Amino acid sequence: MSLSRPQEASIIVTGAASGIGAEVSRRLVDAGHRVIALDRNDSVPAGAEGIQLDLSDPRAVAEVAASLPRASALINVAGVPGTARPELVWRVNLLGLRELSQRVMGSMEPGSVVVNVASNVADGWRQRQPILERLSSAGAWPEIETLLEGEHDADHYRLSKECVRYLTEAWAGLRLGRTRVVSVSPGPVQTPILEDFKQAHGRDKVEGTSQLLGRYATPQDVAGAVEFLLSEAASWVNGTDLRVDGGLAAYRNTVPHHS
Repeated sequence: MSLSRPQEASIIVTGAASGIGAEVSRRLVDAGHRVIALDRNDSVPAGAEGIQLDLSDPRAVAEVAASLPRASALINVAGVPGTARPELVWRVNLLGLRELSQRVMGSMEPGSVVVNVASNVADGWRQRQPILERLSSAGAWPEIETLLEGEHDADHYRLSKECVRYLTEAWAGLRLGRTRVVSVSPGPVQTPILEDFKQAHGRDKVEGTSQLLGRYATPQDVAGAVEFLLSEAASWVNGTDLRVDGGLAAYRNTVPHHS
C-alpha cells in the first residue's frame, strides 16, 4: 500500500522499542521512510533513528520535541497499562502524548497525519465527554487527581484512553485542512504488556477474549491498520477511530451475555 508521505519526510513513532510501535517502525523503515523512533529504551528497530524519551517527564518531552525535524506523520503508540500507579498512567497516556503532539503538530507539513493508539475499552467515551474535556485540558497530575476526587474505583487506564479518543476528535476539528488526526482502538494484543492487562482487567475476561476470537491480536494486525490510516486510501478519513479488535466491541455491545 502506498503511503501518503514523501519518503524523505520524517515519521515520528513513540513506543518504538517493542510491540506495536516496533512493528510500525519496521514497516515504515522497510518502505524507505525516515523514522524517528522515540522510546525510554534505546533498542529500536534497525534503520530507525532512536531517541530516548520518557513521556512521563514533561521537561524531557519539551527538549526532545524542540530537537525533532519537521514531520509528515506522528504515531502515538507509547502507553502504560492500568497496573502502573495512576499518576504514571496519566503522565504517559495523556499528558506526555498531549505535550508531544501539540509541539509536533505546530510545525507539521500540510497534509500531515497523527495516529493515536487508544483502546477498545474507551468505546463508551461519549457518555463521559464533559469530564473528559476537563481531564484532557488539565495541566498536570494534581489537577487530574482533583477532578477525580470521589471516584474511588476510577479506571485510570480506561479514562486516560477515553481522553485520547476525545482529543483525536478535538484536534481533528481544530486542524481541518492541515492535519488529519485519527485513532486506532485495539483489543488485547500479544505484546510484552499483555500480562499487565490480564492483571488490570481480569485474567478470565482477557483470556476469554482469545477463546472467543480464536487468538489475541498481534502487533502486525494493528500496524496494518496504522499503515492504512497513513495511506492515500485514507486521505478523507479524519477525526475518527478504527477498531482493531476482531469484532470484540461489536460482540459486547450487541450479543446478550450469560452468566
